[in-house]
Parts: sequence; structure tokens; C-alpha cells
Amino acid sequence: MIRGAIVALMGLAASGTALAQTRPVIVRIFAAGSLRGVVSALAEKAAADYGIEVRPTFGGSGSLRERIEKGAPADLFMSADVASPSKLSLEHRAVVPAIPFARNRMCIVSRRAAGVTAANLVDRMLSRQVRLKTSTPVVDPSGDYAWAIFDRIDTLRPGSGDILKAKARASMSVTATPTKPGESAAAALFAAKKIDMSITYCSGADALEKQVPGLTSLVVPPRLDPHPLYGLAVLSDKPQAQRLALFLLSEEGQAIIEHQGLVPLTQPARAGPRAGAPP
Repeated sequence: MIRGAIVALMGLAASGTALAQTRPVIVRIFAAGSLRGVVSALAEKAAADYGIEVRPTFGGSGSLRERIEKGAPADLFMSADVASPSKLSLEHRAVVPAIPFARNRMCIVSRRAAGVTAANLVDRMLSRQVRLKTSTPVVDPSGDYAWAIFDRIDTLRPGSGDILKAKARASMSVTATPTKPGESAAAALFAAKKIDMSITYCSGADALEKQVPGLTSLVVPPRLDPHPLYGLAVLSDKPQAQRLALFLLSEEGQAIIEHQGLVPLTQPARAGPRAGAPP
């Protein structure tokens, strides 16, 4: 399916080469928040080499998909999962079938003083004293991946999955106002001492550690990690949108993905500099 989608993209992009060279075109990209760095680099490449102006909209992949289904104009959808772009494909909103283009890892961010390790990770997550934060499932795939981690923990310790999901639900209504320019919502919660642990993408863990002194991150052990797979959907017949999708699958595009902290498709799903040992 992936090879067929790529062949279709190549044919459609080639058909519009002359048009792309004669006048600049706006490409509207709806992208997961964890792809801000990738989209920024893609926008620079598009403007410099193709004369394409990228206009991005960021958010949770599930909520972005719903906006597209309700008629929001988008040419390219870059999701933190494959399910959302696949749903758009099944609804005949995509020009070609959904295509995987990157992977990620899941990380646990906590206070360094808590001493969280791969060996005590599950015990710390289950502790009544630990306030655990995740994204909201369905709205944001990060939440779905966190729930998948809980389900895998439940197979090792029956009953623990429900406990962890209840802890995470309790934290979803907790908010904190950022006090610094560019401070993320998770950083604000840590800074305000309203959470003790967060499950997030490893690609964003370093930035979170830099925003709040005293934080550290641990990659989720491979046997618990659902190994997030990102997918895209081309939503218009603009050759320029199809060209950008092809670029993301190229060697240069995959290098950008790796530089931004995600895992390129050329690497095994379990690869990564933060890889931890099973509990």
C-alpha cells in the first residue's frame, strides 16, 4: 500500500511541475503539535527550493481530523498517528491512501529528585503521591499511546491499568498559566508543582527539561512502548502539496525528521539514543 501511494504521489506531483515553477502557491498544512520543528524546516525548504508558502495549523491530531471532516481547508495533514489520516482516506477526503512518514518514542518526564528508573518506573507511576499527566485520548494520539502503555502494564500487573487511567483522567482538568514566553502547558504544570510525572513524546522531552530546571526523562521500556507511527494524508490535488509529501519521504526529508528528534522510517522502531531496558 505504501509503495502504491508513493507511486501515485510521484505521478501527481510530476504532472504539476511546470505550474509549480511559474508561480508560488500556498500549501495549508494541518500538523500535530509534536511536528512543529519538522514543519518549520519543511516550510524553509519549500520557500527556498520550490517557491511554496507553507501555512501551518497545529493541534492534536484527532481534533485536527475532526476540523477537516467539518470542512476546514487543508492541503496536507501530518498526524502523530496513522489512524486519523487513514480515516480521512476511507472517507474519500484524501487524494492518495495514508502514508507513514516517521516514528517516535514515548518518554516519562519527572523530577530528577524522584529518582525514577526503568526498574522502579511502574511502582512510581502507581504511587498515590505521584500526579500523572497525559494528553487526552482521541483528541491527541499521545493520550492514546499513554493508554496503550497502561494496558501493557496491566498485562504485567492486573488491575493497574484502571488505576493509571484514573490518575491520568484526574490530571486532565488541572491547568496552569504559563509565566514565560513560549512556555508549554506541560512545563507550566511542572513549574507550578501541579504534576509530578508526564508521559510525552521523546522528541519533545528535551525541550521540556530545558524549560523547567530539575526535570529528567526516561524512555519507556521497549516492552511497554507502543512505538508511535506518524502518517500523512494529501487532501488536495495541488501538485505542490504532493511534492512536499514526497520530500518528507526522501532521504533529505527523513534527515530533517531525525534532526527534530523523531525516528526516521529507515531506522528500526525500537532504535533511539534514549532506549531503556525492560523493567
